[in-house]
Amino acid sequence: MTNPEGLSQFVATPPLTSDLIREAVEQTRELVRLEIALARAEVAREIALAKAAGLAIASATVALISSFTLFMVALASTFGNVGLATLVLGCVLLATGIVLSFIGYKALPRALLGETRERLRSDLQQVKEHLA
Repeated sequence: MTNPEGLSQFVATPPLTSDLIREAVEQTRELVRLEIALARAEVAREIALAKAAGLAIASATVALISSFTLFMVALASTFGNVGLATLVLGCVLLATGIVLSFIGYKALPRALLGETRERLRSDLQQVKEHLA
């Protein structure tokens, strides 16, 4: 059977293998560029979280050292009213130090670049499916 005249212009020719490979390479380059940009953003966010956690841990350290010092003063002067006030203040600083330590510990990032790893796994799977 022959195509009617004028119909041949609508018949699509299959793409060349070299064109398909070039397109795959270009898409892979774009994907890598986007992943690098996302990884940089994630690293910046994790650095900011680590700074906040470090500040909380440093504050906790100062509070714990202060409370220890006050406990020692309270222990030295246990036979007067000054000792009771120092002991109460030491307890407050100790509680503050413990709370700040817990906040700082919880704020530390657990898995570095976790979102980027998941995106890369997904992207790799999609590239494999696309090339298969």
